[in-house]
Amino acid sequence: MTISLTTIVMLTTHAQDVANPNGYVQVYDVVSVSKLEQNKYDQFTYENDTVIVNYMFWASRGKMQVKIENKLSVPIYINWSQSSFTIEGVEIPMSPYVEKLNDKEFKVYEKYKAMDPTLTDMDYEWKKQTHTGQPQKEKDQIIEILSKSTYTKGNYYLVPLSGLVLDTNATCIVDKHSTIKNQKAFVYVKEYSQTDSPIQFSCKLIVSTDKSFTSKSSHISQNFYVSKISEMDAKHFRGKKVSQTPEGYLIYKFPERKSSRFYIEIDRRNSVDFNKGVRRPK
Repeated sequence: MTISLTTIVMLTTHAQDVANPNGYVQVYDVVSVSKLEQNKYDQFTYENDTVIVNYMFWASRGKMQVKIENKLSVPIYINWSQSSFTIEGVEIPMSPYVEKLNDKEFKVYEKYKAMDPTLTDMDYEWKKQTHTGQPQKEKDQIIEILSKSTYTKGNYYLVPLSGLVLDTNATCIVDKHSTIKNQKAFVYVKEYSQTDSPIQFSCKLIVSTDKSFTSKSSHISQNFYVSKISEMDAKHFRGKKVSQTPEGYLIYKFPERKSSRFYIEIDRRNSVDFNKGVRRPK
C-alpha cells in the first residue's frame, strides 16, 4: 500500500457543538514524559534523520493520533502490526488481528477502539476488520510512505466511555463564564504527577527503509500521561458562537481546544456538582 497524500483531513478536530449543552465536560491535559517540544499547533513533536512524528489528542474521548512525515528521498515503511498502543499497562498492536488477542488484550481493545478512526488507509482498515469471507493470510500490515509525504493514524480512544469521576475535594476555580453574560463558571481542577496519574499511555512505532524489515528497523517510543483534569459546564466549555456552516449549523469557539488536550462529556451523576449536592443555574 502506497501513501502519497500530503494533506490529511482530520475527521473529529472541529466539533460544532456538544451533545448536551446543559451537561458537564471534562478536559484532560496531556504531558510528554520525555518532554517533547510542541509545534505551533500544540502537537508534541519527535524528529530524527528519517521522520517527523506529531502526536495529537484533541477529540471527544481523546484519540491516540500520530502523523508521520517521511523526510527522506526514498520511501519508508511502517509496520502497524508490530507498532503498538499501551494503556492500563496492556500493549495492543496499532493494527491488530483481533482473533489473535488474548482475553486481557481483547478487553482493552474493546474498551478503547475508536468508532470513528482517523486513518489515511481507512478503506483498507474497514475491509480488514469487517472481512467475512475466507480467512485472510495473516501478514503484518506494512504501509509505505513516499518521500516528503505524510501518513496519519488514530484508531484508539484515551479514556473510557464514562470518563472519570473526580474527587469532591477537587480545587474549584471561579471564572467569568465564556458564554452566559454576568454569570460565573465553576471549574473543578485536579492535578496529577506521573506517579498518580489516572491515565498513562504510550505509542511505539516500528519504522524502516526496508519493506521486508529484514534489515535494521527504528523503534520510536513515546510515553504520555494526564497531568490535569478540569470539569466544567458544557456551555462554558464550548464558548461563544463564532460562525456557522453553509447548512446552518452553529460553530463555537471551544477555547479549551489544544492538540495536547482531549475532552469527554460526562453523565451529570458523575459530576462534582452532583456528588456535592450543588445545583447551578442553566
